[in-house]
Amino acid sequence: MRLLCTLCLGLAVIALQVVLGIMTFYPEAFDDKTDAVSEIVLEKKPMKTLSAEEMAWIRQHPVISVGVDPSFYPVETFDERGRYTGLAGDYLSLLKKLTGLDFRVMKLQDWASTEIQARDRGVDMFMAAARTNRRSEYMLFTEPYINLPGLIMTRRGNGLDKASINDLHGKKVAVVNNYSWHDFLREHHPAVVALPAANTLEALQYVAAGEADAVIDYEFNLVEQIQAGGIMQVQPAGSVDSSYGHAVAARNDWPVFFSVISKALAEITPNERGIIARKWLEPGKSAGDERRGQWLFFFVSESILLCILLFWLWETQLRKRVKEACGVAA
Repeated sequence: MRLLCTLCLGLAVIALQVVLGIMTFYPEAFDDKTDAVSEIVLEKKPMKTLSAEEMAWIRQHPVISVGVDPSFYPVETFDERGRYTGLAGDYLSLLKKLTGLDFRVMKLQDWASTEIQARDRGVDMFMAAARTNRRSEYMLFTEPYINLPGLIMTRRGNGLDKASINDLHGKKVAVVNNYSWHDFLREHHPAVVALPAANTLEALQYVAAGEADAVIDYEFNLVEQIQAGGIMQVQPAGSVDSSYGHAVAARNDWPVFFSVISKALAEITPNERGIIARKWLEPGKSAGDERRGQWLFFFVSESILLCILLFWLWETQLRKRVKEACGVAA
C-alpha cells in the first residue's frame, strides 16, 4: 500500500509540473481564441445598405470560391481538422454573416497555385493579399486591414549581421514565389536577385544552406517556420517597410461583388478590428529558452528521483518479505 501511495503521489507531482510547464512555456495552448470574436459574429446583422442591384447579384451568385494561402499563420491557415482559421478566417466569418453569401474556401497546394486559379477565374476572391501591379491585372483590392513590415534574416557568420534592403542589391534573396515580397523586389528593387521558394520554410532552408544570402518575409511567419523546421543558422538582420498591406480582393470582372465586399468591411468597426488583430497578432509570450531548459532539468531530475525512491521502497518491501519468509521457515 505504501508503494502504491508513493507512486500515485509522485505521478501527481509530475503531472502538475507538466501542466504548469505547458502553461508557462506554451501559454497559447490554454488560450481561448473564440469567445470575443464569436460574440462579434453573433451580434452582427445582415447589411441593410445593399442596393437592389447588389441584392440581385447575391441571389444570382450565392456561392463564392475563396483562395487562401495554406501556410500563412496567423493571418490564414487550416487547423488540424482542416478548418480555415486565422485573422482572415475571422473576417470571413463576419463577411458571411453580413452578406449572406456562402464562401467556399479552396485548399490548394500553395499560394502560387491559388494565384493561378484566380487568374483562370477558378477563385473569386482572396481574403489576405497585398495589392501589387501584377495582381491588379485581374483582381480589385479593398483597403488593407493589416499592414506589417517585413523582416530580413541572414545566415549567421556570412557578414550580413545588419542589412537594409539597399544592402541586398546584387545579392540572392529568398522569397516565397509570387508573395507580395516577391513582387516588391521585382517592382521596387530589381537589383536584388530574387530566389523564389515554394514556402517560407524552403526560403529559410535556402539561407541556412548558403544558397541565398538572405530571406524576406513577415516576422510571425518566419518565427513559426524556424520553430517548426528547427532552423537555428539564421538571424534577424533588418526590417523592410513597404506600402503593401493585406486586404480582401475580388475578381475584377465582378465590380458589383467588389462593392458588396467593400460595404461589408465598412460595417466592421475599428474596435472590432482591434479585437481580431489582438487575438491573432499579440499571443501570450512564452518563457525563454533558459527557463525552458531549467524546467526540463528539474522535470527529468524529479522523474529519476521518483524512480529511485520507488525502487528503494520495492527493494525494502522485498527484503522484508524474504526475512519474514525465512523466519516462518525456521
